[in-house]
Amino acid sequence: MESGVQKRLSRSKTFIAGGVCSGLADHYGFRKGGVQAAFVISSLLLGFPVLIYLILWIILPKEV
Repeated sequence: MESGVQKRLSRSKTFIAGGVCSGLADHYGFRKGGVQAAFVISSLLLGFPVLIYLILWIILPKEV
């Protein structure tokens, strides 16, 4: 059952770099390691996820 309270997207306190991957994983219910691995692999292959990560790091508030 849903409680009706929507969790706000934010950077996580427990993080390796900026907390963006952890925050996204917490918000959408994914495993943190999986999101981080997907980010690393896509960054190595494509490069633009690094830019997206930096933008999200700037605009997402830190978890309270």
